[in-house]
Amino acid sequence: MSYSEIIHEVRDGVAWITLNRPDRLNAWTRVMEEEFRAAAGAADADEAVRVIAVTGAGKGFCAGADMSLLSGVVESGGSTVLHRDYSWITRLAKPVIAAVNGHCVGLGFVIALYCDIRLAADTAKFSTIFAKRGLIAEYGLAWTLPRIVGAGRALDLLLTARTFDGTEAQRLGLVEHVFAEAEFAQRAAAYADAMARSVSPRSTRVMKSQVYAAMEETLAGATDHAYREMMASLQCEDFKEGVEHFLEKRPARFTGR
Repeated sequence: MSYSEIIHEVRDGVAWITLNRPDRLNAWTRVMEEEFRAAAGAADADEAVRVIAVTGAGKGFCAGADMSLLSGVVESGGSTVLHRDYSWITRLAKPVIAAVNGHCVGLGFVIALYCDIRLAADTAKFSTIFAKRGLIAEYGLAWTLPRIVGAGRALDLLLTARTFDGTEAQRLGLVEHVFAEAEFAQRAAAYADAMARSVSPRSTRVMKSQVYAAMEETLAGATDHAYREMMASLQCEDFKEGVEHFLEKRPARFTGR
């Protein structure tokens, strides 16, 4: 498939999806949305891909919905809004990393939170922004944000709509790792490459599903779920390889089976 507003390339087991409207800080459009979903689905189905990484071209990750799109929503009285649900990102089988290189605002903020892991440049700019547009916590943000940073911090970020950088994002627990801007692309790529190369893709697939399922399970339910998955893993090729590569002191050759 050819794309006009994203770039999709696979390198060493990592599918890189780059939002590609750098002149608009990668502001979100319907075309970008359709292409992003198609590329993510293709990467999830591609046996050569073990990790999906999302980033932005130029100085932005995603500066939110394109203002021309928002103007259209105003003129239509709300009848032309975007899709209502981005939680499909969490249902992708493979790990999804948000490599936040720059402005991450509004809908871009939402997309980053639906990714499994967030990396950020220290100079990246984050904001929920919705309160400054007369809007609300859109697209499930009232569910995702408190689970990541806690209710008080979530309300601070939502009600003030303030802008904060990557360093503060890490302090808040919003991102897992922050890197200096000058080395961000290299460090983010190294992180994704290591995950694609050194751990079992079957393990990452199962553990991701466990974590999201456990958010709705009791402790007893999560424990039973873990036992069933553990017993299944003991019968898999990746378990055998995990033991053998350690004993033989060589790099792992996981198959995902």
